[in-house]
Amino acid sequence: MQGAFIEAEMNNFGCPWGGGVYEEEQLEKNKQLNLQKIKKLIQLANQYPEIIFSLSVGNEACVDWTDHYVPVNKVMEYAQLVKQSAKQPVTFCENYVPWLNKLKPLAGIVDFISIHTYPVWEYRHIHESIDYTRENYESVSGLYPGKPVVITEAGWATNSNGRGIHPENVNEENQKMYFEDLMGWSQNTKVLTFFFEAFDENWKGSPDPDEPEKHWGLYYANRRPKLAMQTVK
Repeated sequence: MQGAFIEAEMNNFGCPWGGGVYEEEQLEKNKQLNLQKIKKLIQLANQYPEIIFSLSVGNEACVDWTDHYVPVNKVMEYAQLVKQSAKQPVTFCENYVPWLNKLKPLAGIVDFISIHTYPVWEYRHIHESIDYTRENYESVSGLYPGKPVVITEAGWATNSNGRGIHPENVNEENQKMYFEDLMGWSQNTKVLTFFFEAFDENWKGSPDPDEPEKHWGLYYANRRPKLAMQTVK
C-alpha cells in the first residue's frame, strides 16, 4: 500500500498534546503541499503498478485527537482525484471511530475502508484485546455491507512511561499474545490485517526513552527480534 501523508488544513484546538494549531499562512501552504503529495501518489501508482496494490489518501487526519486535521470533504476530493487517475483501489486510513459517523460520506467513494484498532490505547487488558479488536471491526463492517474493510493498523506496545498506556499492560509477552491471537483471527475470518509495526521507531514521541510511541515494533530498532518473532520461521 502506498500512502500520502496529508498535513493539517484546519486547526484542531482539541488535540490533547497541544499540536494541531497553526497560522493561517501555514494551513494554506499545507493545502498546496497536500495537492502535490496526492499528485505524487498518482505518479508512483502509475509508475509501479506491479508493486503498489492499493492507495491511501491520508492517515488519521479526521479523528478528533489528530494534530493534522483535514476536513472530510477535502479527503473526499483527494480520493476522487486519485480514483480518476490511477487503477489501484483507493482507501483512507483512519481510526475506527470516525468511520462510525463523520466518514460515512467518504465510505461511498473509497474502494475499501481502512481502520485502526488499538485496544491497549483504550485501556483494555490483554485478555480483552482480541474481542475488542473484533468488536471494532464489526462495528464498522456492519455499517457498510458489501464494502470491504481492512485493518491497516493494529498492534501492542512493549513499554510505556504511563502516558496513555498503563505500564503493567505492555511487555513482550503481551505483544506476542496479541500478535498470535490477531493473526489467527485474521486467517480464520480472511480479514486482511496489517500489524503495527515491524521495527521500533526511537525518534517518535517525547524524549523519554519509555515513551510508548517508541515501542510498537516486533523488532527493536537494531533489528533484534522481540519475543513474538523469536519462534517465527
